[in-house]
Parts: sequence; structure tokens; C-alpha cells
Amino acid sequence: MRRAVRVLGVSLVAMLALAGGGFGYFRYRNPPPQLAEPNWFTYYKTQDSRPRGRVGVLVTQLLMPEQYRAADYYNIALKSTQYIPWPARELAVRDRGVVLLDPDRAYEFEAFTPRRLVDLHASERDVDGVRYVDKFARGEVTWVSPDSRQHLDHGYFLLTTRKSGLPTISAKLMTKAKVFYYDHGFVNHRLPHEAGMRAIAEGSMARLQQKYGPVPWRFVTADHFGLLEDAVDSLLEEGIETLVIAPAAPIYSHHEEFNGSFRHAIADVRAWEAKHSRKVHVILAPQLGDFAVLREAYLAMLRDRLDLLPRGDATDVKVVVSVHGMPWDSVPLEAWLELAPPYRDAMLQDVKALLARYDFGRTEVVLAQDHFADPVNNPAGRYLSTNKAFWDGIRARYDYVINLPIEFFAENTDTLFSHAMFNFEGFPGFDRYERIDYPDWSVPYTREFVVQGTRVIYNGLPVGKYNAPIVEAHFQAMDSVLRRGDERPAVALRGQGPR
Repeated sequence: MRRAVRVLGVSLVAMLALAGGGFGYFRYRNPPPQLAEPNWFTYYKTQDSRPRGRVGVLVTQLLMPEQYRAADYYNIALKSTQYIPWPARELAVRDRGVVLLDPDRAYEFEAFTPRRLVDLHASERDVDGVRYVDKFARGEVTWVSPDSRQHLDHGYFLLTTRKSGLPTISAKLMTKAKVFYYDHGFVNHRLPHEAGMRAIAEGSMARLQQKYGPVPWRFVTADHFGLLEDAVDSLLEEGIETLVIAPAAPIYSHHEEFNGSFRHAIADVRAWEAKHSRKVHVILAPQLGDFAVLREAYLAMLRDRLDLLPRGDATDVKVVVSVHGMPWDSVPLEAWLELAPPYRDAMLQDVKALLARYDFGRTEVVLAQDHFADPVNNPAGRYLSTNKAFWDGIRARYDYVINLPIEFFAENTDTLFSHAMFNFEGFPGFDRYERIDYPDWSVPYTREFVVQGTRVIYNGLPVGKYNAPIVEAHFQAMDSVLRRGDERPAVALRGQGPR
């Protein structure tokens, strides 16, 4: 009996040891992405921000391309997999077949019989020349239901008889971008984001060069790794000794900057250093939200909107200040949470002060988020969604509910498509398939809906005449670094414009 007890005890100890070891290995393989080394957020807070010698500037961040580029959307899709623990991550990036969409019904939630099917190249035929819709009729194409873990996710069709050569998670976004966003979504098939951000960079660099003389610089997306590497290499080959990486972003985050643009760009710098046996000092410029002038861009837009409204006690106005959002409970170490308050909270107070100067009846200002405050990611309702903020204003019978999104500088696939679906969910008159006719990118794109007597207004983004404060904030962010140098940057040997 005692021997049996001893054997049982040894077995339990062994099982516990194996379980503990397995859990330890699981934790080893799955550190929080925000603690990944090198930790560029820690570097940002502790860096030596004094330039040395000749200075070059790299303006890089997520830029939605004006015309469809497959590589951008391939990488954007994979970015989210950093939050999926191993070994589930290996399943998330598997190739399950060829993703297909009906171009006339590319964003559907329930299974249906397609009239046409196209792949990520917008081709209706498979490699053997047979139409995909004919393969659907033969049972070779199946419907894949929306992911229940993503609010308002869409389903798609999948050819299962061969692989696509891509992770399905990437192929789905690439196909949606090509077929839904660029081909169907825009009248002119062009997206404003990259051009709008380039206008900011060109303006701020002109201000910087006015003060310091010619400064070599490049403007490039961080989510096309080939273009980024080329831009970094060409900039370093101009002989600079200090590289200032300066995204035109209001609030930095791990997701976009510290584990995105900064990480990728610095990796390219380190690779270049190894090839050329020369070190380059890297400085991460401050976020734009640290400079008060940035807030004026949104206040000017709001001021112009409020000036159009009838005055008096009979006019009730609610302003919904919104940020992009993340599933905050799942990412408590996100840099955004630490870096947002100086800009976000000051913006909220500025809006309240501005609204108080008008002769209106009831007024209200709330902070909301466009994404991840939905029933899936926010079941307890801890975070206010922009959609709920709208509906609260409608039910409270406000005459006007005005949305002021303060984390975007130019229209993109989020603001025009996905966030629009989240924010206007349940609105009569909102059609996700309505093509966007936006020919003049120097004028804010706005939307208006009348719901139960309340006029809900998406006030657009600060482009054109409204982007001067953004340009100034970007200049101030870079100037706060360059003015600490021992000397002004020397004249570049060749080409000072963006790549």
C-alpha cells in the first residue's frame, strides 16, 4: 500500500513538473507583444535624442496606398497575428485555399449563391481557365462564415481544391481591398490616404529645410517592407550620421509604431550598418499629440461646422470625439494607454470650451472609440463605442450629433469603410455598398444622416486648408530634435526629396 502511495506521489509530482514545464514553455513562446525585445518603447523614453553630425529624416508609418498594392495588405493582415498565442498562431497563418468574393456582394454576412466570383487579382477564372463560379456549381467552392470573434466580419468563398500560396488571413484582406475597396468602393478607384499624408510631410519638411537648410529625407509606408528597405538604404547612403524617424502620428502605439514602423525601419538600419561597418545614431521623434498646435486642426473644422448651426435654446448639440480604439483589456501594456492622455484629454477639454462659447440649448461632449467597443470585444460595456454615442444622442433627441475623429489626418479604408460600418450600424440610409465619390481630396469628406429627427454628422478629417496645424506639429516634433544638435545638418550630396 505504501509503495502504491509512493508511486502515485511520484507520478503526481512528475505530472505537475511536466505541466509546469509546459506552461513555462508556453509563456516563453508567448510573451506580451509589448514586451518584445528590442523594446522600442523603452528606447523611446530613454533615448539619447541629441543629433550627431549630419541628420536625415525618415517619415514612415502605415500608409494606405493610393492605388492597390498587394504587399501592403498582405503585411497589414499579418500584423494582428502577433496577439495570437503560439501554437494557435501557426494555424492562423495557414493556407486553406483560394479566397473568392462576389464583386457585387463582397461584404456579406450570410451564405448566398454568387453570380460571379473573383480572386485577389480580380480574375474570374482559375489557373486552368475555368470560371470560379462554375467550380462553385460543381461543389469545389464553399462558403466560409464570418469570424464570430470579429464584430461585423464578412464571409467569403473558398476554393479548396488547391492552395493559394498565401496565408488565408492575408488573402482575405488582399481580396477585399482589391475587389471591395479599390475596384467597387471608389468612383475613381483611388484612396486618398497616402496623398494626404504626403502633403503633410512635404509641408513640414519644407518648414524644416527653411530653418536648417537641405535635409535628406524620405517618405515611405512602413507596411511594404521592400519599399521601406529601399528608402532606408538610399537615405543612409547619403552619408548621414543621425537618422530621425518621424511618423506624422498623433499618438504612438505598440501596434503601429513601436512594433511596427520603428521596429521595421531600425531593423533595416541595423542591416545596413552590418554591411557597411558604420554606425548610425537613431532618434525617434516625439508624437505629434505632444504639441498643442495639433489640436487646432480639429477645432477649426468643428468651429466652421458649429457656425452653420442655428443658435438659441432650441438647438441641442452633442459632439462625439472619437479615437480608433483597441481591445484595451487584452493589451494592458499598450504604449497608447500611456501616451494618449496629454493629447486626447486636452482635445476633449478644448472641444468642451469651444462648444460653451456658442449660444445653444443642451450641449454634451463625449469620448468614444470607433473600433473594439463592440459587443464582441466589449461585452461589459466598459468602453463607449461611437455607434452607441450616436444612438444615445438620437434617443436623447439632440438636434445635432457631430463626430470629430481625432486620430486620423486623411481618409483611409478604416474611416471610409470598416469604421463607417461600425459607427453607422443600424442607421436608415447607410449602404455599405454605396460607392464613394470623393474627387477633391483637399476638401474634407463628410457624411450626414437624419435619424429619428436627429442630424448625425461625420465631420471629416483636416485636409487641405485645415492641415496647416498638423504640418506645424510635425515640424515642431522634428525641430525639437534637430535644434539640440551641435550643428545644423550639412547640405545633402544628392536628392533631398522623398523617394
